[in-house]
Amino acid sequence: MKNIHVCLVSDQPIPNLTSVLQFKPDSVVLLTTDDMQEKAEALKGVLNKKGFRVDLRLIKAYDINDVISVSESLIDEFRGCKVTLNITGGTKIGTLGTFQAFYTAGKEIFYVDTKDNKILKLFPEKEQADYPIKVSVPIADYLSVYGFQINSYVEDDSYILKRKDFTKYLAYTVSYKPYLIPEINSALHGYDWKSALPITVRLPKDDKLFNYLDLLEGVEKKDHGRIQISQSDSLMYLKGFWFEEYVYMEAKALVASNEIKLNVKGKWLTKGKNPPKNEFDVMFSKGNRLFLISCKTSNPDRKTEGDEEAVSKEYLYELVSLSDRALGLFGKRLLASARPINDPAVKKRAEILKVHIIDGKNILNLKKNLLQWIQKS
Repeated sequence: MKNIHVCLVSDQPIPNLTSVLQFKPDSVVLLTTDDMQEKAEALKGVLNKKGFRVDLRLIKAYDINDVISVSESLIDEFRGCKVTLNITGGTKIGTLGTFQAFYTAGKEIFYVDTKDNKILKLFPEKEQADYPIKVSVPIADYLSVYGFQINSYVEDDSYILKRKDFTKYLAYTVSYKPYLIPEINSALHGYDWKSALPITVRLPKDDKLFNYLDLLEGVEKKDHGRIQISQSDSLMYLKGFWFEEYVYMEAKALVASNEIKLNVKGKWLTKGKNPPKNEFDVMFSKGNRLFLISCKTSNPDRKTEGDEEAVSKEYLYELVSLSDRALGLFGKRLLASARPINDPAVKKRAEILKVHIIDGKNILNLKKNLLQWIQKS
C-alpha cells in the first residue's frame, strides 16, 4: 500500500520538511495558496533533491468549501493508499477545512512540535499520541526552504585549531586586558579583505600578543612594535574574526553530535539578476531548530550623531531582520559581543526582540552561557 503524505504549506516550512523526512512517504502532496506558491516551490525543490515525488495542489486561503472540496478529491484520488495529513501551518481556514475532510474520512492527522522535537498524532486519538522526531534537517536544506542558497562556509577548520591558543588568549584579554582589543581594532581600522597588501601597522605593546603572532601566516614582526601583514586571512583574523573562531570552537564543543557551520555565505533565491547576498557568522542545528550567533568585536556602546541609543541597537535590528527571514519562528538568535554592552536601553530592546546577549562580561564563561541558552530553548 502506497503512503501519501499531505502537507499544508505556510511561510514556516520546516515542520513540513521534518514530517516528510520522518515518515518517508512514497509521494508528497503540498496544499498551497497563491501567496505561498514560492515557498511551496522551494520546499518541493529540496524534497525532489532528496528523491521524493512531490505534487502541488492549489487551495483558496479563505474559502473553506474549496479547501474541503480539494481535500476530499485528494482522498478519493488516492483511494486504497495510506493517506496522512500534516496540519502544521497554513491559514486557519486551511487548517479547519483539511482537518474536517481528513477527520471525516478517518485519515491520520499529525502536528509537528518543532520546539519539543516531537510529532503529535491528533487523530485517531486511540493510537500512539506522539512520536519523537528522529531525523535532523541539514542546515543547507533548512536555509533552502526559506529561499537561501549556501555558496561557501569553512569546511576545513584545521587552521582554526592551529591558532586556538592565540584565539583563547585574545578572549582572555577581554576580561583581564580590556584595552588590548580596542587598540588592535584601532590599529587596523580602515583595512579589510579588499585592502592592498602588504600593510604595516603598529600593535599595542604586549609580549604574549607578539609571541602568538608566530601562529599567523603572512605576518612579519618589525621593530618598535610594528608588524607587516601580507595575507588577508591573518588581517581579518586580527580585525575580529578571531572572535568568530572562538565562539565557533566553544559552540562546537557543546554540539559535537550536531551540524555546525562557520562563516556561511550565500544568496537569496529571488527573481532578478542580482540576488541579495548575506553572511552568517556561526550556525548550528539541534532538534531540527537552527541557532544563529552574530559575533561583534567593535565598541557596542558608541553612539552615532543624533541617536540616543548605542550602535549595538543596529546589531540587534540586523540580526532580527536576517534571522526572521532565514530561521523562521523555530530558530533562535544570539548576539555575542566581545566587549561589554552597557546601554540598558539596548538590553531592554534585545529582551523585547527575543535576542539573547552574551557580552564581554561573560566571554570567558562563554561555553557555560551558550549551554544555558541552548537548554532554555
